Amino acid sequence: MAKTAFPGLGSPITHVDVTYDGKWVLGTTDTYLILICTIFKDKDGKEKIGFSGRMGNRIAAPRLLKLTPLDSHLAGKNKFQRGQFSWVTENQKQERHLVAIVGKFSIIWNFLQVKNSNHKCYRNQEGLKSCYCYCIVPKDESIVDSRFMHDKFSGNDSLKLHLLLPRP
Repeated sequence: MAKTAFPGLGSPITHVDVTYDGKWVLGTTDTYLILICTIFKDKDGKEKIGFSGRMGNRIAAPRLLKLTPLDSHLAGKNKFQRGQFSWVTENQKQERHLVAIVGKFSIIWNFLQVKNSNHKCYRNQEGLKSCYCYCIVPKDESIVDSRFMHDKFSGNDSLKLHLLLPRP
């Protein structure tokens, strides 16, 4: 049974992912990703997450993850697909990246930067905040899926963390 209903922003959600600890939800729409924090304090002042209690009007403002106008133009009519968190969650580590597919591009955001309300990307924005700080990885063919590998296989370069699979 659902405990919390998150408000919509007008675009249908096509994919949902949740952090291992349930504190963050990532929704994918055709034109942007929406990141929602589920942490709130109940009436007794105890910290809870939206999966264990009703958040009501205590829902934090979501963060939107979008492409810059230039990258949006380069992506053409392609839509965002399968936005997801990296899955490195062993030894109390939190997910470090968000990744989505747009046609021939894999788009990677630094999760720590995106969730930090004081990040430079948000400084001059009012109201609903949008993040355009990402790394874009172009490929020669359309991408079916983009995933992250475990820390011990990643080496030093964070861009080597992803595995891109071309369409058959």
